[in-house]
Amino acid sequence: MPVDKIQLQHKFGIISHNHRQNLLDRISAPATPTNNTRKQIPCEISHDFIISYNRADPLERSTFDVKASQLLQRVKRRAGLLSGGSGRHVHIPRSWVELTLLARCKGPFRNDVLTVLYASLLTAPPSVDNIPSLFLVCETVIEWIKELGNPIPETAWSNTQILTYNISELCFWRVYNHALLHNLQGCDSFLSDLSWHVENLDFVRKVFSKYPDGELLLRLLESIKTVLSGIYPSKDKPDCSPKKNFASDGLMYGLDFYQCVRSGLDPSTSLSALLSTLTLLGTESHLNTVLTFKLLTVVCCKNYLALQILQAAATGNLPISDDSSESAGICKSSFQSWDWVSATEFINLLVQAAIDGETSEIQKSAIQAGEMASVRVDSAPVLGYGLLDIVALNAAGHLGPAIQYALQQALTRLHIYVKNHPLRKSSAHLIWSALQSTKNCASHRVIVGIAQNKTNCHESVKSVLEPDGKLLFERIFDNLADHYIPQSAPFPSDKPSKPKAPPKKSPIVQQTVSVASNISVISKPGSVVKLMNKVRTVPDPHLESYTDRNNKILQEVVADQWYKELLAVFRAAEKVQQTIQECEEVSEAEQNQAQQIVEELELTESEVCNVMDRLVVKP
Repeated sequence: MPVDKIQLQHKFGIISHNHRQNLLDRISAPATPTNNTRKQIPCEISHDFIISYNRADPLERSTFDVKASQLLQRVKRRAGLLSGGSGRHVHIPRSWVELTLLARCKGPFRNDVLTVLYASLLTAPPSVDNIPSLFLVCETVIEWIKELGNPIPETAWSNTQILTYNISELCFWRVYNHALLHNLQGCDSFLSDLSWHVENLDFVRKVFSKYPDGELLLRLLESIKTVLSGIYPSKDKPDCSPKKNFASDGLMYGLDFYQCVRSGLDPSTSLSALLSTLTLLGTESHLNTVLTFKLLTVVCCKNYLALQILQAAATGNLPISDDSSESAGICKSSFQSWDWVSATEFINLLVQAAIDGETSEIQKSAIQAGEMASVRVDSAPVLGYGLLDIVALNAAGHLGPAIQYALQQALTRLHIYVKNHPLRKSSAHLIWSALQSTKNCASHRVIVGIAQNKTNCHESVKSVLEPDGKLLFERIFDNLADHYIPQSAPFPSDKPSKPKAPPKKSPIVQQTVSVASNISVISKPGSVVKLMNKVRTVPDPHLESYTDRNNKILQEVVADQWYKELLAVFRAAEKVQQTIQECEEVSEAEQNQAQQIVEELELTESEVCNVMDRLVVKP
């Protein structure tokens, strides 16, 4: 059967004639050309803006400065400086990339950008998500150091040089933190590029050749280079197996004590771990030695007892012996015989405790130790070293040039803090006199000028940070302690809790220990903890896998839950028994009361029988 084709009349549906005509006109009209170029976002950082900024003449620079300040404020918010690096508005990797681009702008604006970048590196959590952008910042900061070119003259460092130094230091400490946590596996391309950038480190020695700070940075970069070669095999030795663990025993003992202080437990229970750390300190690699000192800095700012033990160890009067090893850490020698790196880090620890110590006792002891009130050796108190005690050693000619450099910088920083603090002005003259007594160095004014610029940079960074927020090294040690030191679940007491009577006030009597060659510490008035020469043995965290530690924690949690359930059953049974006993006592009391009522009525037997007969219902 043939198919008849019928012309479609209403292809737009049943609509009015005018509307259909308008649709036909629009369809038949030629298409208008569209602009496919991407619209520029108002607050986006681009290479064109950086080139225009650097090429702008002085008349146009003000306009570009306003635009650059707007971009910097947006990046600052994205970096989360006022929220501890966390929040929905925070994107750390992108902010670091944008800051490295903005840092290419020349002029005073660059110092503002470097300040924000330094503040972000100081406060941002060491997350795995930030590793790609961290490697970019590491490679960029190496190029910045190369751009400094010639050696820094014998004048005070500029803010740009100080910020570049501080940024490079924080970047590579972050890299080492990820290496300790085994987070760099699978980052071969990043490791290869960074290894190429740190292949030749002569430029660092060339720029910072006249200052001990440059030698410390050089050693840090060389140690990081060794770490990278241990993770990423070099072209010369492609068959070399990567090293799996870079943490040292001294650092592990330090993390054990840090975990105790961090958890709010009694630090006297883990003092043997602290003494083990001091015994090994100075005998291990440069990275682990400096990192252990930074861990002790965080601990000593929080714990007065740990600071006094470390100050007593600086005198060499703690008779600590470890027959199981041939180590000769800082506990076996006095401060005068330490290497300059350990001595410099110890001075930095003291000035940090004097400024950021949580109690006035910590701050006073860090400035001038004198006799240690909480440490005893053979029941006799020992002396310790504070900053002013080290000044006396310098006056006697016992310190080298590098240690004098660190001491002058520490005293300058402390004097600026004391002078600007309303409650510490009385000691400003004392600190200033101690600083003036170190003028035997030829470049004294230059060193003091460098310390002043460093302090100014640090204060400018603190002004844009969250008050009382955690800084980088405290975050690093939190992560390392969680990774290496297993946390045990607290068990409740076996006996049911009873209300405690308020303690009676008694005169404070400090007990002493008469055992020869023993160290004792007074953690609380009337409480003495004896520490024998033999340090305690703790499980080696290197040999315990994550699965084993996780299973141990789960077993403790299950045992804790089982104990709680058993305790609940016991308390329920005890409550039922108490209820029965109370009912028996009530029944006995009612019986006694009825008998007492009968006796009080004084009825005869016949009268009682008559009353009972009346009560009986007769049929």
